[in-house]
Amino acid sequence: MFLDWLLASFHHLAVFSLAAILAAELALTAAVLDDRAILRLARIDAWFGVMAAIALAAGLARVFLDAKGVDYYEANVFFWIKMALFVTIAVISVAPTFSFIVWRRELRETPAFRPPAGEVARLRRALYLEAALFALIPLCAAAMALATGR
Repeated sequence: MFLDWLLASFHHLAVFSLAAILAAELALTAAVLDDRAILRLARIDAWFGVMAAIALAAGLARVFLDAKGVDYYEANVFFWIKMALFVTIAVISVAPTFSFIVWRRELRETPAFRPPAGEVARLRRALYLEAALFALIPLCAAAMALATGR
């Protein structure tokens, strides 16, 4: 029982942290991106990767160590939808992460560097898409909890 609570707690804290990090990235990219904002974005995005790994590890630990058992998860369509959403978000997040890395490198070489407006707009569209898909994950989690495994 304690292990179930512990794994659920780590999983939920990591997922909520992902939501906060995504919101922070959207907020930071809404303003003019100066050198401080670019460096902050790169650091925040690194935490997005860390929290995604923790959420995934805790979630998988729940699948294999939770009292519900593997069969519950394997038979639950909402679990698989959650996994598909998570993977899709991960794939989409590669482009913003790459941009943040490139921008940080550019900034080191040229302190006056500012990312082009078009590039920032594309990045924000990706972040909004991530956020929209991310919003579906808790809906699937609630449905998953109510599903009988059909």
